[in-house]
Amino acid sequence: ACFGMIALQVVLLSVSGASPSHRMWAELTSACSRGVCFRHSNSSAAVSNTTDCKGRLLAYEYGLQLQPLRGPMPDVFDALELESCGVTPPPAVSRPQMPQRAPQQGDSELYVDYNNGTDSPSGGSESHPLKTLAFAVAQSRGLPPPRTIFLRGGIHYLAATVNLTKEDSGLTIRGYAGEEAWVSGGVPITPQWTRSARTGNIWEAMLPSIDHVLGLNTLTPFRRVTRAREPNGDPELCTACWHASMKGWHKDLSCVGKAEVVYKDLRDCDDAMKLPDGAPCKNDSAMWDSYNTYSNGHGGCCSVWEGDGSPYGPMGDYFCGNASAGGWVGYDDPRGPNTTQGLSPALPVGFDYDAKAYPILTTIKNPAGALLHVWRAQGWFVNMFEVETHDVGAASMTFAQQNGHVKGGWQGGRGWQVDGSKINSTDGDYLLAGGWMLEGALELLDAPNEYFWDPATHTLFLWPNATTRSAPTPPTGTFVVVNLHTLVSLNSTPGDPISNVTIEGLSFRDAADISMMPWGVPSGGDWGLHRGGAVFLEGTRDCVVMNCKFERLDGNAVFVSGFNRNATVQDSEFSWLGHSAAAAWGYTNEEDGTDGLQPHYTNFVRNYVREIGIIQKQSSAWFQAKTAQSVVEGNVIFNGPRAGINLNDGFGGNSNISNNLIFNECRETGDHGPINSWDRTAYISTVLTGEPSYEAAMNHVTQNFIIANYGSSQGFDTDDGSSWYNISHNFFFQADGTKMDYGGHDMVFADNVIYVRQSDGQNCFNQGSYLPGHGLTYERNKCILPFSKSIGHLSGCECPGNATEPGPNGNPQTECGVILQGNEYFGIDMNLTINCGGQVAFQDFESDVGSHQWALPTDDELFFWARDRLDMPQVTPPPPPPRPLPPAPHHNWPDTCEGRCGKAGHCCVGLVCGCSQPNCDMGCVLANSTGTLTGCLAECAKASGKCSYTVGKTTFQMCLNCPNTDGCIACDTHDACEDGCHFAFNKSLDLSNALAKPQKIL
Repeated sequence: ACFGMIALQVVLLSVSGASPSHRMWAELTSACSRGVCFRHSNSSAAVSNTTDCKGRLLAYEYGLQLQPLRGPMPDVFDALELESCGVTPPPAVSRPQMPQRAPQQGDSELYVDYNNGTDSPSGGSESHPLKTLAFAVAQSRGLPPPRTIFLRGGIHYLAATVNLTKEDSGLTIRGYAGEEAWVSGGVPITPQWTRSARTGNIWEAMLPSIDHVLGLNTLTPFRRVTRAREPNGDPELCTACWHASMKGWHKDLSCVGKAEVVYKDLRDCDDAMKLPDGAPCKNDSAMWDSYNTYSNGHGGCCSVWEGDGSPYGPMGDYFCGNASAGGWVGYDDPRGPNTTQGLSPALPVGFDYDAKAYPILTTIKNPAGALLHVWRAQGWFVNMFEVETHDVGAASMTFAQQNGHVKGGWQGGRGWQVDGSKINSTDGDYLLAGGWMLEGALELLDAPNEYFWDPATHTLFLWPNATTRSAPTPPTGTFVVVNLHTLVSLNSTPGDPISNVTIEGLSFRDAADISMMPWGVPSGGDWGLHRGGAVFLEGTRDCVVMNCKFERLDGNAVFVSGFNRNATVQDSEFSWLGHSAAAAWGYTNEEDGTDGLQPHYTNFVRNYVREIGIIQKQSSAWFQAKTAQSVVEGNVIFNGPRAGINLNDGFGGNSNISNNLIFNECRETGDHGPINSWDRTAYISTVLTGEPSYEAAMNHVTQNFIIANYGSSQGFDTDDGSSWYNISHNFFFQADGTKMDYGGHDMVFADNVIYVRQSDGQNCFNQGSYLPGHGLTYERNKCILPFSKSIGHLSGCECPGNATEPGPNGNPQTECGVILQGNEYFGIDMNLTINCGGQVAFQDFESDVGSHQWALPTDDELFFWARDRLDMPQVTPPPPPPRPLPPAPHHNWPDTCEGRCGKAGHCCVGLVCGCSQPNCDMGCVLANSTGTLTGCLAECAKASGKCSYTVGKTTFQMCLNCPNTDGCIACDTHDACEDGCHFAFNKSLDLSNALAKPQKIL
């Protein structure tokens, strides 16, 4: 395995000509000069076509530089929409074959040919191959090492999971050179079809030998067959095939307040950073009462998350603790004042539907086993619930129960949003959710390429693709019934691990969906997770998965669980996956991870990941929780529904995320980044010094090229509590810079180039307050602001500050905490400002030492800097010195309600804002709608606290962020809407006797 890795690196370094040809750049330049190059369909509308096209072509070039043997990467070219830039697509080529280590003299070899082999103790030679991989593994155990099993081309169907144990150490399972060997968790079928009596082109077949149909694929071409669903749609192609909302959701709050809480106050530190009992302490987060404690809940409303598989028993749920905090944590928590108990995440137990809007639902006779997929209200993830009963008269369905709780809802890490004012409501509007889809009922079988499996009669119903009702044609060809979740498992114990196993040059297909398998909450991030994958590793050392392909697996592809050392996944391709490409999740004894039962030194290197999260939208190319010292390097990651890389906690640290190309992420979700992290939960490890500590070693995020389009904001979204990251030498294109909004600390953001898109106003930085000595160093960055005059937001204007006295309640006082030095800001004119409690002109801001503001760079200058940061070859001469900014024009506010809002300093404009509070402009709209000041103020009060609010044909969105405005980060002041009402009638905020004055809109 080591030889193969080194040899491949040598080959990669020796390949020349990886950059796109001069032809592509010449074509782009010519097209843009003629005005016929066009920006990406999801690029900011304010970015020029030329800048956008050049940035995307540079991304394509960087991908080829990272993985030259995969050139010419037509999928990357298409995903970047470079043809719209006037660039001719590269030629279509077959999948490149990565170099493989040749058999060595003295190796023990076995050959497997599923189509032509025979499982015999005397077989296994190249001329007399075995038939099955499982038999070959058993035979190999009696051979001297090193041992290699070669799989010949074709599909190798598995009757059961291939389990590798300690006695398989040193084994290599490899595809035969020049042939494509597939490993399948399915059963091929070629049924005898008969025409169904049901309406439509439906055919049915009896399959008495099949007990379960966990999925259905075609053999050739290899595609999913869609489980009968409403609304119709191919999940691989249709990201908008969801109905908008249900009529109402059934609640059951009997679990509220019943979680058993583990709580530890970690703040009483001595000079040696110890608690009075000698245990490690923690006092570094400005979220003093929450992120410097350990809080975890077991049972109660969190009983649904029972599938973590921990040797210590169920690991519980951070969101059921009594000190849980961060974005939207505990929002309208149903406990009321009883905060001694853990938080109580709410999940539905059924739903009411609109029979007139969805008449097909009324036809369902027996919904048992159907699955309802429904988005969390904020669009972070999709929950699935198993339906059990249907009351047609009431237009109502209930969910199944399992172990005393609802069956489902565990696919995210936290419960649903609720409307706390309606906790006693009987009309189903307490629980809040997004769009939905129902699958798995016979009555929903009404479109081509759909199927339904009836387990009671062992009957498969199918509407074949590309046929019509008027000319019924039976299905043809072979189908594959999916029946395994895990195809290959490497599993042993930490004290006696399986070691030096290599899986190389294989393709994996036909693994079952894991949505209704047991799930757990990995840590304090927002994710739920099933501990399993098509290839599963636990209790391993120095095992490698390389040069493999993972396609149309309905679960996770590779899962690294618990104790693993030096596991490597490299040079592999992942596409059309139901969940994540690769995930690592360790074990801790509550907060204590000193037992080492976690993945350490895991390598996810030079992989090619696209089109994942087909089923679960909270999926990533790489996920890690309770995992340390990972290397995520040289990957090309694109076309995903959520973050490309997700770091669910800060356990241990010392991970290296470098030289990755990431774009087109967060395509179906928001409030996230192409790389996303959390660190709400305090964990003890020995990574930093070898001694137990809550402190983590610094993680390094460097030389990544990230386009933060679709629902992304920052290139790297350091979410709640994120700490110990050195983010340097990256190119963030159409992205915000760095943020810290909930208790993160000890960060460096340096030497990056940020080209800010017209997004949510966070711009170069968005920083909350820090404890002294635990802040952010922001230095030597180049931040380009082509659309906004606001550089960013700080919690104070004196930075880093001089907090010395205790703050409220005797807690440590916080300060700005940001060291700013040597930065360059490039803007439209000399009106650049910093929001540090008010808008301060940059030239009057004294805390950014040695920094400058300049005129916007040319495209050549911008991409020269990007190439420099990414160690890419330069194609233009060094740029001249930056140019001074032009004078700022005088700002004239129009004499309108909206103009008065702007003049008064209300910077959040339009009908989109955040924090569940309507802005000043919305007050202007409400004034026109109601016609009276009292009516306008009443509507402001009604809109407050909601994510959306509709008046007439106008809808306010209030759980997003401010659009492109100066100074606003997410939301305006609390009374902004009321100010808009007054501006509509009074021209000023002289409110004396305002309600007694004539109410006439001005």
